[in-house]
Amino acid sequence: MPDKPERDQKTAANPVFRIRDLTKTYGSGEAAVHALRAVSMDMASGELLVILGASGSGKSTFLNILGGLDLPTSGSVHYRDQEPYQGQ
Repeated sequence: MPDKPERDQKTAANPVFRIRDLTKTYGSGEAAVHALRAVSMDMASGELLVILGASGSGKSTFLNILGGLDLPTSGSVHYRDQEPYQGQ
C-alpha cells in the first residue's frame, strides 16, 4: 500500500475550510435533534473528501452550512481565512 502523501507546509497552514466545534441543533428540550455535534476539521485545496454516513446523520446539514445555505447553532466556519458566519 502506498504511503499517505504529505501536505506541504503552506497548504497545511492555510486550509480552504477550517471548521471548529460546529454544532447544529433543531428544536429544543426533549424534542431537540442534534444534527451535528462539535465537528472540527481542516480541508486543504486539492484534497479529496468523502462524507459518508447513515440517513439522518447530518451529511446534508454539514454541506448546507459549508455552502452558506444554513447557519450553525454554535462553532465557526472559516473559508480562506474569512469567517462568513459564526454560531451563537
